[in-house]
Amino acid sequence: MSFDALALAALRQELTGLLVGGRVQRIVRVSELALGLELYAGERHQLLLSAETAAPQIRVVSHKLRRGEEKPSPLSLLLHKYVEGARLVEIIQPELERVLILSFGGQHGATRLVCELMGNLSNLVLVDADGRIMEAAKRVPGSVNRYREVLPRRPYAPPPPQDKLHPLQASPEALLAQIMALEGPLYRRVAQAVAGVSPLLAREVVFRATGEASPAGDMDLALAQRLLVALGVLWGLPASGAWQPSVGYREAQGEQEPTALTPTARTPGAFAPYELTHWPERESHPTLLAAIERVLGQPSAEAVRAPAPSLDGYERARLRLTRLITQQIERREHRLASMREGLVSPEELEALQFEASAILAIAWRIEPGQREVLATRAEVTGEAGARADEVVRIALDPELSPSENAQALFEQYRKRQAALAQVPELIAATELEIATLRQMATDAALATDRAQLDEVEAALREAGYLRSRRKAMPAASAGPITLTAPDGLQLLVGRNSRQNAEVTFRRAAPDDRWLHAHGVPGSHVVIRCGEREVSAATLALAARLAAYYSAARSEARVQVDHVARKHVRPIPGAGPGMVTYRNESAIVVTPDAAEIAKLGLR
Repeated sequence: MSFDALALAALRQELTGLLVGGRVQRIVRVSELALGLELYAGERHQLLLSAETAAPQIRVVSHKLRRGEEKPSPLSLLLHKYVEGARLVEIIQPELERVLILSFGGQHGATRLVCELMGNLSNLVLVDADGRIMEAAKRVPGSVNRYREVLPRRPYAPPPPQDKLHPLQASPEALLAQIMALEGPLYRRVAQAVAGVSPLLAREVVFRATGEASPAGDMDLALAQRLLVALGVLWGLPASGAWQPSVGYREAQGEQEPTALTPTARTPGAFAPYELTHWPERESHPTLLAAIERVLGQPSAEAVRAPAPSLDGYERARLRLTRLITQQIERREHRLASMREGLVSPEELEALQFEASAILAIAWRIEPGQREVLATRAEVTGEAGARADEVVRIALDPELSPSENAQALFEQYRKRQAALAQVPELIAATELEIATLRQMATDAALATDRAQLDEVEAALREAGYLRSRRKAMPAASAGPITLTAPDGLQLLVGRNSRQNAEVTFRRAAPDDRWLHAHGVPGSHVVIRCGEREVSAATLALAARLAAYYSAARSEARVQVDHVARKHVRPIPGAGPGMVTYRNESAIVVTPDAAEIAKLGLR
């Protein structure tokens, strides 16, 4: 991550020009440790503030930030009260620190939101006008850090100053002495010796001073002087404002730093408010915000190797629901396999009954301690014919008498007979439950807004997969999709199980045409035609909608069944929208995302 002190200095200047004076219109809890602020300053801007250890950041994103956590945090509740509706007055950066302070003025007085982007120590701290902590994303008690508690009602103490050289005030002799006392590559020693210098900035300084990313040779006073000159040029940018934001690109393979001899792939790896001359492949950007978006707006090679938590609120909620549904499906599939494995056939039952009867019939010739006995069918059942002389080998428990062995087999027979009567019904119920859960998984996967995800969660809670608890009212649902076909007929598309039940059994008439992707969970589509004939174009459009809003959306060709709605019946005991149908016809179509977009749908 490249949010070092120099990058934050450039970011502060850009955010000041873009956001200061703007009003906070909306606050969302994007993740456990990330917040989103929507500010209006002539136009709406989405400001993301994250103290996530894996991805501490401040940036303006191009998409609307969305709620990712169900429960509000103490910090988000106070922000709603004191910051929502307030104006952003100024943005401050303590010298050489990875900290930005956002000052707000509102009807409840002045407050400051301190954004500390310091790796594992990153935090978001709300401070009142008297300098006391109101709340923090991470509370830090004295038992964790006795030098700097971060708790409500405690005075806010800034991070302790770094015991390092000032980049604009150090002497060559002092820098030389510090570097000589350290070990490791030169860039790492520079980062350890000079305040406000990250490894990325240190690499750039070393490259500008020596022409190499990892120079060989001894450290001397002349090199220290060149390093200070390079530091002075870069740390002079906040005063001059002559920023040159750029993005560096990583190699396609391997994990080594790029060199002049190794070309890189077009995979963004780092951003900086200056030209990254030590990266052989780099790209200039008009603003640092644009450079940050170029790097963080898409996964990099590092992100693929070690994915950071998603800061998209919808995706976090979708992932949480998907994991829950997947766990429930796996449990029921395991139970289903066990039931099928333990299910006995009528032939096995007959064999158990025969063995128990055989032991009683030939008990007179079973000796104490005997482990097995052989019997023919004729001497047990008296039957004649080809099977009469068939010999059956019967295992015995040597600790039991013949009568006790027979009774044990009769008991097994009765239990398995009862299971044979009950288990098929249990298997059918479990199969139906799995199908319902798979429909819910499809509902979550195809949800396009928070309201639809809330409906999936409500369905899970109603079905008993989530514990009932008081929660915030879900966002209002837009309801089923309604659109008009080229021939004037109305089309209805359910976007989840409940909406499927609504369009099929409450809005559709018996003679309306009903469509569903064959054999996979998905949307119910209704053509409200009554007894009128449906054109081929309208039927094909409805079929493509059914295919697109189904679990088969990524397939090249999808079979869609269509039938008069009167031939569709709900499955007794199943979840909403689970149906059977008959007398269907089929049409094969290709799901077309471009067509969906042209219709103004998602």
